[in-house]
Amino acid sequence: MSVLTLYNCLKHRLNSYHGGLLALVMLLPMMFSAGTAEADHLLGSHDLKCDKIFPCPDELKPRVSFWVDVFTKYGDDTVILHDSRNPHRVYKVLKTTSRCSRRRDPKVIKNAKNKIRKQLQQIADQRAKGVTKFSGEKKHLAEMLKDEKPSGIRNAAKRIRCQGGVADQYKNALVRHGTYGPMVVSTLKKAGLPTDIQYLPFVESSYRPTAYSRVGAAGMWQIMPRTARGLGLKISSTVDERLDPELASAAAARYFLNSRQKLGDKARCLKSSGNHSLFPFVITSYNYGEAGMVRAMGKVGTDYMDVLNKYKARGFQIAVKNFYSSFLAARHVAQHVDEYYPGQKVGQPLSVDVVTIKTPVSVERLASVFSVSEKTLKQHNTSLMRLVWSGRRFVPKGYKLKLPKSSAGRSTQVAKLNSLPAEEPKYVEYSYRVQRGDTACGIARKEAVSCRELILLNNLGRRALIRTGQIITIPGTPTKVAKKKAAKPVKVARKKPEKIVVAIKPETKPVPVKQASAVAVSPNPRKPEPVIKSIPDIPESIFGLGDDLLIQLSEKNGKTRYSVVVEPDESLGLYANWLGLRSASRIRKLNKLKSSRHVRIGKVIYLPIKKQETKEQYNQQRLDYHRELQDEFRTNFNISGVETYKIRYGDSAWSIAKKQGVPLWLLKRYNPQLFNTQSQPGDEISLPIIDALKQK
Repeated sequence: MSVLTLYNCLKHRLNSYHGGLLALVMLLPMMFSAGTAEADHLLGSHDLKCDKIFPCPDELKPRVSFWVDVFTKYGDDTVILHDSRNPHRVYKVLKTTSRCSRRRDPKVIKNAKNKIRKQLQQIADQRAKGVTKFSGEKKHLAEMLKDEKPSGIRNAAKRIRCQGGVADQYKNALVRHGTYGPMVVSTLKKAGLPTDIQYLPFVESSYRPTAYSRVGAAGMWQIMPRTARGLGLKISSTVDERLDPELASAAAARYFLNSRQKLGDKARCLKSSGNHSLFPFVITSYNYGEAGMVRAMGKVGTDYMDVLNKYKARGFQIAVKNFYSSFLAARHVAQHVDEYYPGQKVGQPLSVDVVTIKTPVSVERLASVFSVSEKTLKQHNTSLMRLVWSGRRFVPKGYKLKLPKSSAGRSTQVAKLNSLPAEEPKYVEYSYRVQRGDTACGIARKEAVSCRELILLNNLGRRALIRTGQIITIPGTPTKVAKKKAAKPVKVARKKPEKIVVAIKPETKPVPVKQASAVAVSPNPRKPEPVIKSIPDIPESIFGLGDDLLIQLSEKNGKTRYSVVVEPDESLGLYANWLGLRSASRIRKLNKLKSSRHVRIGKVIYLPIKKQETKEQYNQQRLDYHRELQDEFRTNFNISGVETYKIRYGDSAWSIAKKQGVPLWLLKRYNPQLFNTQSQPGDEISLPIIDALKQK
């Protein structure tokens, strides 16, 4: 064993912090409508052939076969009621357009579950009395549970789970796989990884580059915001690189390489008998986190089936246990398309020209210079954000623009683009801090802008609800902002509120323009109260940004200190990026944090700031980041109500968010106390009821 490996062994044994680098959804929720129940269903039979890299032991095959059926046999009009611990125990198949829900079963599904539960309990009671023969629906249920004791059958009655069919989605995913699959394979080959990992996006996103999950994971590989920077991806108001298939695939490859290294080190530490493949653990780690799989290995060993059957942990539940099996199922179906989808057409592989943007430029100019429609640009450049497409931001310098492949080449068009004078923005917004007594239309009148435009730009909803301290964006014009820049600045006395808000001008340095935000200089750093607090009866009330996100000022030994309070989906890496630093080492040193330590939500972090413009840049980028998280959520989901949830033993904010499918930032909006105090089992919190919007 090498010195490095020995070091890593010791490191694994000493570190037991919770993993979960990528909190991802297992499958997309389905849409259904009530219908009649089919006859009893038995699990389909599939000729599963695996290999040494991605093995499927006989004990695992029934579980894999269940997911093959989900991907091929049942479409959007079907739900399957089965045993959550043993997915291949299929109790009933329903034709319905009702939705499988984590928390609230629709009536048709609830009634079917109750009927099966009652039948199982009756079978258990009769089995306890020596009855061995059953008829009707009970015969089907009793046959599946013939080896179970009455107590085991009663436990099974508590584990009935609803799963929606995804055959229609899988069929559409096959088309997209034809387009993006070759690029993914090329990326995996360059990284020296097994190319069959290309089938994982079938499970993650149905191969949709713009997929977005309830908890905030985005893109084909469903990467979480705070994980993005660690994998080399950027998120800003103009670009979210998680939505770029090529960049996201390269980031995912980096994750798999790192996971293979860490899990390999752990396996060598254990010196366990048997030649077991690492890749079932590597694939599962994409859902559970590499640290989680290291812990599982340490407690159970390197036999994946042993881990699946014996490992007990709070987060090691249904989604995690089915992740590798669903991957094997997606792989099997994709490799046998003609058997499951005869005559299935697939998309053409990507063939594009790539142009590096040298100066900020509008979509309108790009469409004109390269003679393509905005729709075509949008199809090829999925990582550009809505503010770019609306014309309120430029495509940033350095962006690699993708265009349809041209047989004539693009050199003439590129030369023309680079020869054009720099564009003046059509829109130049600036931020405004809401004062006591302000209304949306009152602010619009004061700032001489359209009230309707202000409400739409800030997604204020039909009630146009705003709060004191909220930061909203004022739709401006270059002429208007120029006049404000020319206005004389107001002098600010020491230890009185500092009043500065920055103009949002595409790709330029922030400019002080408005006396609006208030950040006091105090002897000690403070944890500001959240400006945006939910009103249960008004779902849109939880959206918006407040001045609690702005850098706080305090003094120590006559020196000004700059601090922030950590919010959900933030990391030190993001802070470094917003400050223009190459790494977070200076931030860690200033706060005396170890390199392996994650910062908790609610912690005060000091920032190394020397220039006012750096502070302004940080504030604006932080606001933009959280605004984009909210806008992405609102584009894909709707909040239809609120319900209560009782804290259970072992629950944490992170586990509740993942299990209940709620973004951490949204969970905090409804329950700020969950992040500030120690909750006890039995305490009640509020959870938003989230409905997916139909994608156009």
